[in-house]
This record gives sequence, C-alpha cells and structure tokens, in this order.
Amino acid sequence: MTTSLLHQTLYRWGTTGRLGDLRDPGLCPVASSLDPSSTAELRRWHDLVEPWLRLGDRGVAEPSFFYTAFPAGTAAAGEAVLIRRVQPGDARTASAHLLFGSAGVLTPRLALELRDWTWAPAHLPGRAPMVNPTSLIAYRSGLSDAARTPALRHPLVTLMSRVLAGPGTIEAPVTDDTMALLWAVDDICTVLGSGLRDWDDWRVAFETNDERLWSADPPGMFLRFRRGVPPPGAEPSTRAAALALVRQYVTGGTNALRDLRSSAGLNELDTMAARVDRLIADAPPSAAPAPASAARTPAPAARTPAPAESAPAPPRGRGPARVAAAGTFRASAPSSTTGKGEQVSCPICLGRLDWGGLPLYTYDRGLNQYTELVVPKDANREQRARMTRTASVRCPNPGDTMTAHYLPAGYGQYGSPAVYGFIGGTTSGKTHLVAAMVAAIERGELGGYGITAQPVDLDRHQAFLRDMVRPLFTESTWLTPTREGEVAFADAFVISGGGRQRAVALFDVAGSELSNVGDAKRFLDIADGLVFVADPTRFGPGSLGDPSFNTVLSLLRASGRLSRVSAAIVLNKADLFKFDDPIAHWLTRDSAVLDAAEVLDESADVFGYMRQRDAEAWTRPYLECDRATLHVASATGTDAVERGVRPQRVLRPLVALMAMTGLLTSAEAKDIGI
Repeated sequence: MTTSLLHQTLYRWGTTGRLGDLRDPGLCPVASSLDPSSTAELRRWHDLVEPWLRLGDRGVAEPSFFYTAFPAGTAAAGEAVLIRRVQPGDARTASAHLLFGSAGVLTPRLALELRDWTWAPAHLPGRAPMVNPTSLIAYRSGLSDAARTPALRHPLVTLMSRVLAGPGTIEAPVTDDTMALLWAVDDICTVLGSGLRDWDDWRVAFETNDERLWSADPPGMFLRFRRGVPPPGAEPSTRAAALALVRQYVTGGTNALRDLRSSAGLNELDTMAARVDRLIADAPPSAAPAPASAARTPAPAARTPAPAESAPAPPRGRGPARVAAAGTFRASAPSSTTGKGEQVSCPICLGRLDWGGLPLYTYDRGLNQYTELVVPKDANREQRARMTRTASVRCPNPGDTMTAHYLPAGYGQYGSPAVYGFIGGTTSGKTHLVAAMVAAIERGELGGYGITAQPVDLDRHQAFLRDMVRPLFTESTWLTPTREGEVAFADAFVISGGGRQRAVALFDVAGSELSNVGDAKRFLDIADGLVFVADPTRFGPGSLGDPSFNTVLSLLRASGRLSRVSAAIVLNKADLFKFDDPIAHWLTRDSAVLDAAEVLDESADVFGYMRQRDAEAWTRPYLECDRATLHVASATGTDAVERGVRPQRVLRPLVALMAMTGLLTSAEAKDIGI
C-alpha cells in the first residue's frame, strides 16, 4: 500500500551487517527501517542500488547524491531512491544513507530540497524509524532563485538542448551550480510532462558527483556530473527550443512555462515526446550565439540512448520513438452527488460552474503543477479509479476574472462550499488572524476537534504559506493589511469529520467602502459565515464602531440575507489586555472541545466586557445575526517581534462558525450560537 512515509537504510564499510557476513570488506547495511524479521525486502533494495552505493576508490571532500525513480516494467516500478554517499578518504571511510519509497512522494524536487541532509543522524539504531517528509519542512530549502539567475542561462540552454534530444544519459562537469542546474531542468521537465504516458522516460534522475571509472546508467533521463569532463556541447537541432524554454523560465518561472504550454497548444498532446516535437518544430531560429563552451568543444558522445526491447534506436536529436495518442481517453470529473446537473460555486473565483464533464488533471507534489490526465482506454474500472483518485479539475473561470486554478476532482460532489469572510478595519489584525488560522490548520490542530482539512488548491495554499504564514511565523514580519475595499481569497480546505465532506473557503474582506465594490457585494451574496475582527485599542466613549462592520451589516440587510449569515465576533489583540477580567480567564482556556455551554459563557463575558469598554457598536453582529458567538483571541501574542509569534485561541472562532453553518452536525454543534 502506498504511504507518504519513506524507508531509510544506512550502509557502512565492513564485513558484517543485516544481510550477514561478507568474505571481503565492503559497504554493508547496518541499520534499516525495513522489518528485521525478514531480509527479503532489504536484499531486494540492496540488489537494486548496489551499482550506485560507492563513489569510487579515491576520497571526495563533499557528499555526493544519487537519485532515480524506477519506471514501469522494472522490479521497483513506482518507487524511487535517494542515496547520500560520503567518502572523505579511502574505501574504508565510505558510507551511504538511503531514502526510498513511493516516487510520488520522493520526487526529484524533494531529493534536491534535502541536499543539506542536516536532519539525519550519523548513527541509526538497527531498526531505524521511517521518515516523514512533512516533518522535515524545516530542513528543506529550495533553489528557485539560484536556478533562474541570468548567469545560469547559457549552461542551462546547453543542458536543456541535450535533454530535449531525448531520454538517455547526459554528462556534465561538476560546478558550484550543479544543484541549481538540476533544479531548473527538473522544473522545466515537470511543467512540460509530469503525469503524461511517457513521463517515466523523461523524469529527471541524477548523480551530483561520480568518481568511478565505470558507472551503471539507470533507465530514462539521467544527468551525471563528473569532475574533469568537458562541458557538453549544445544539440543543434533542439537548441532553439531549449533557448525559448529557458528564456521563459528565467524571466517568469514555472508560471511562464505553464502559460507557454497553453499558448503553444501542448495541453492537447498526451506524451512528453509529442510536446517536445511541437516545441522543436515551432521554435523560431535563434540569432543568439551559442555559449562559448559549446563553440569550443564539439558535442561529445555523452548521451547513451535508453534501451528499448523492440523499438529501433531513435534518430539523434529527436528523442525516443514517438507514440500516437490512440488508445487513450481524457478522464472527466464525476457529477455532483447533491443533484444531477447542479451548479457548484468555485471558492476561488466565486464563479458558478457545471461540474460534470470537466477534464481531469494530475498534480505533482514536488513542483505544485498540474498536467491533463490521460487514461488508457483499456484500463479497467479499478485502474481508472486509482488514476483519478487524486486528480483535479481546472475551473473554467466564468468571467475570466482570475488566473488558472484547480479544484479536487471530488470537490463538486460536496455541493457548494461554505464561504467565510473576515471583516475588519486595517488596524484590527484581521490579516494576521487569517494567517494564524491557516497556520494552525497546517499544523493539524483541527485534529483535536476530530476534524481533518485538506487544501482545495495546493498551488494557492503553498503560495499563501509562502507569502503570509511563513513571513509572520518564521521572521515575525508584520503583514501588509488588505487594501481598502478589496476582497482577497486567502485559502480553501475540504473539511471532514463533522458529517459529510464539505469545502470551506476563507476570504479577507477589507475596508469601509465595500458598498462601492462589486466584488464585495458579490461575495456577500454567497457568504455563509463572517468573522468580525474587533480592535480593542479603538474602544472608547463616543465611538461609532468599525465602519466595515456597519457597511457589511447594511448590505446584508438590504439583500435580505442577514438572517442567513452566521457571525463570530473576535476580540483580537487580547494579549494587550491579558490582565483584564474576563480576558485573563479566557486566555488560559483553549481545549480542543466543542462545548456549547462554554461558548455561551465566553460570549456573555466578552459581550459584557465590550459594553464595559464603551464598545457596544462592535457587538452589532452579535445582536443582529440569527446565530452568533463572541471570542477572545490573539493572532500574534505578546511581544511577537522580540519573542516570536505565539497565537492564542485562533481556531475557536472558526470551529464555532463551522458548527453554526452546518459543517459540524453533533448535538453540541447544533446549540452553538443560539
């Protein structure tokens, strides 16, 4: 059964290990997460990786990495391995540390992110633990910026011209840019071909430093780096296409490549080979001079064609024999189970769309990008179900209001999403509260309530983590408030555990001039719940309250929807008043238990406190909405800049809103907010 966990095995030089004694000294597996009661699986993996365990006879100062994913038809189909090899001196100093498991988890991107390897101990117990890649987030680092520097453009064009010539082995010299070049090649190849029928042939495998006199080549696209070899020459027949790809990548990253894939008509082609052919045929002749290294050095015979059992070797520069698209079909999204032909609201663009029949796409977790899913026509029911289980659909984006975005294939089966908006002025800390909630969801803290959450659009979710959550939590950087009058999509999740699955979308709604903004009105027409974020530093005699509260309530009343929208009012920045009663009491209570009586007690205490602080105007949502609660919370905690961000009670308003809007269906949930 496929798992997101990875096995690990540690090899050291000697004559004995978990596979028994050796006649001559060599690398022996001394620790492994594989079951020690049987050596069969350990022996299988040892036989698979033995050709790549050693660096060579002489020592190398830096560690060397080897990565490959095993294609269909091999003994380890669908699996991948990453080997970190260390040998500072002669053979007796050699060691190797392996990670291996599902190729969908151990991608080239993850392998490159783990290049520093600072998380791994030098010694492991005989029965080593399995490795959870998610727990290694703090040790993973990307190379996107380094891969797109102008200085890398020439060597990247040369390398990509060799890649576009077709799968096989490509050799290049070891440089300080080796990892960045591999990152760039993997980025480009993944955007172009991930998930296609011939992806196994084109998925990047690599070796960052090889000192052996003879080396075995894994099948498919293999990039081997050696010291002392000359730079490869550019492949003339593919250089123009490589130059076009690299220009797009350096200037616009993977988003620019996705746009190129669409504008060049590549999405209609179901093999990487066919897409490469199209790029080569359409590439304009380039007037740019070839890199100096390519001009000086004739193209070496560095490419070893991938073996084929029955097909003839492809002509140079044209890759492997091209396979026609016959015998396949494009899968489509299942119809909604909530009603035949029902329209579903997209939580990202707010558009209404007919779900059934939308084409399916596959998602590559290593790169956060999508490729249209093609299912063989002869696939049986179980095979089709397996291939489409993790597929997504691309929203047709009615009105063309946003860039391309994707939803899980089963999303339309959940009915329309629960849409929540965060309302508050620019000083309320609303944006920080949204970021703190998403961070808590990312950490799995909803699990305490028996709730699980999966991102609806992984690309946007990762962007929100990168742009909002990580700056706040890792750098204690204050976030820029949402622009006046803007409705900003924050994130969306599929929620499970409170009844049937349902999607939840979070929007950051800012400013007091919402009555002049069409997007805000459109948003309020579909909103199910609102989080009103109150700034206690603005409480005082004579205050008219938060203008954004008043505007939203007026719009809801005018549209007749006020009685249909639930409200959670959050007294934010509570840490600034942590010695006030009852704030001090509630800041110490944050158990992950949905207790209707406790929620009512908290609401009553906060309501009384706000009246005491001359802040009656901020309690309007509590008085005017049919179901409403009041909460004490802090998005950042005290002295966040000096001591780091420490949110308090940020999930309680969200869980209460889930109860009031029907996502949670327990007896306690039905009594929340009444």
